[in-house]
Amino acid sequence: GELAEKTTSVTIKEFTPEGVRISYNLQGQMRGQYDAAHMETVDAMFKPDGTYEFEARGMDQTDAGDMVLIRAKGTGRQVSPTAIQAEGEATFQTLSKTLAWLNSAKGRFEGTYNTSTGEFIAKVFAQK
Repeated sequence: GELAEKTTSVTIKEFTPEGVRISYNLQGQMRGQYDAAHMETVDAMFKPDGTYEFEARGMDQTDAGDMVLIRAKGTGRQVSPTAIQAEGEATFQTLSKTLAWLNSAKGRFEGTYNTSTGEFIAKVFAQK
């Protein structure tokens, strides 16, 4: 599927010798195996060398009324003054009978975050 979302708020959590810890809230749409409204919180550690690590917790509310909970983690790096590339893995949890296959699926994603607009676009792949 494809995830398209936009940052709704940013919180600078702390400065450490390892880097800056920032928390992002984002909202958008998931389109693909299922269509859903998406929201998530991403906690990221931006390191002085231009790389970062993150963990995310998200929730999709499908157009059919099903809920999917998502946990993700990954890494990224600054590729231009306004672009950050990200990649990582995700796991899913749902009570939906039609989406129950997600409970045993491993997800993989690759995307780009635009620091000027706050937009994140990602391709999400689930392996059954």
